[in-house]
Amino acid sequence: MSSEGIDAKVELRSRLIAARNQLHDHQRRRLDRQICAQLLRYLGELDYLDIAAYIAFRGEPDLSPALEVLHQAGRRIHLPIVRDQAMHFARWVPGTEMPKNRFGIPEPVNGRPCPTERLELVLMPLVAFSPAGTRLGMGAGFYDRCFSFRNEHRDAPPELIGVAYSLQEVNSLPAQSWDVPLDGVITDLGVRLFRAQ
Repeated sequence: MSSEGIDAKVELRSRLIAARNQLHDHQRRRLDRQICAQLLRYLGELDYLDIAAYIAFRGEPDLSPALEVLHQAGRRIHLPIVRDQAMHFARWVPGTEMPKNRFGIPEPVNGRPCPTERLELVLMPLVAFSPAGTRLGMGAGFYDRCFSFRNEHRDAPPELIGVAYSLQEVNSLPAQSWDVPLDGVITDLGVRLFRAQ
């Protein structure tokens, strides 16, 4: 990528994180409730058992109320654990001990590991998304590396769904060869799928 392209991504990332962080607490709570409701409605139609999610960090939408409901409904929730440059997933249940990693993100380090190939749905945080399903993350590349096999096998599970506020949508994003596209996105406005399910 050219230095101009890198600079544009850095600027966009900074601008959208700032916009997300400027949400008032009451706005954020309302939007988070709407996103959780959209997620539960979407999963009500599907029988996915092994679901990967995330713990909200730096203004990301908070899925914890929905994760509690899904756990009570018998779904298995898995959260990411980062080691060096790799990311894997481990089982989470309410009350799980969650020490923070080097980024300050809580992780279920004592949870039962879940192989990536067993996951059926991955709920991915993001900074920006485009109508084409391109995702801009925090820039560390953990999700792209973890699910790089999806670039060779587009229809392979798991389903990759971004989670964002609608204000995080942009008209277009530059895509690199290693960027793994989203299958869909859940926002406060609804669920949008980018490929046939």
